[in-house]
Amino acid sequence: MNFIIRVLFLILLFLTGKSFAYDPVEGQVTATLGPYYSRTNYGGLGSDFNSSYRGGVGLIAVGDFNDHASLEISMFYMPQTFFREVDATQRIVEEIQVMHIGMGYRRWWSPYFSTSLAFYSSYSMGEPKTIYSDFPPGAAVDTSARDITEYGFDLSAQGDLWNQDRFGIVLEGRYSLALTNKTGEQSDQYGLMIGLRYMVQEEKQIIEPPAKK
Repeated sequence: MNFIIRVLFLILLFLTGKSFAYDPVEGQVTATLGPYYSRTNYGGLGSDFNSSYRGGVGLIAVGDFNDHASLEISMFYMPQTFFREVDATQRIVEEIQVMHIGMGYRRWWSPYFSTSLAFYSSYSMGEPKTIYSDFPPGAAVDTSARDITEYGFDLSAQGDLWNQDRFGIVLEGRYSLALTNKTGEQSDQYGLMIGLRYMVQEEKQIIEPPAKK
């Protein structure tokens, strides 16, 4: 978390030049790429295994419908930790790389601030790693790290730090609410992204037909 604060401080301190707000307009398409730091929302047994943020990478594509609404498609490649308790006395902690893909709606409340709600599906990549287990080897207790696909909702809030021409820098906080947890499992994620936004496509240009003589 200290690293994130340092990066944000440097951006605000050294970034110069005239700053402009982002104006969503029908037909505009932007792409935001940057590091994504996430952590499982867990504070129960074995919470010491959840003491640090995991680093990944995020890509968010946004297409504007009008001056306040946009379609959002997001992709995050990141490690995810799953915590599961049984009878409130035993726990297992597993981790795996996931590809987290969401699609939803972004609402612009001002040229500098927006929020979004999206439905996501998360796909396991590679083999799960057992971080800790109170269960003997071969016990039939696992976590969703061993499932192929998980589902849930993403809620996010995004603020613009700087905009100029086709580029911008944004800071986004995101919470992922899991819907397919196993019994006694915690896998909700919250995270932070510092991204560079680029305008891939500008607003649609309406060409008026030539006037009839």
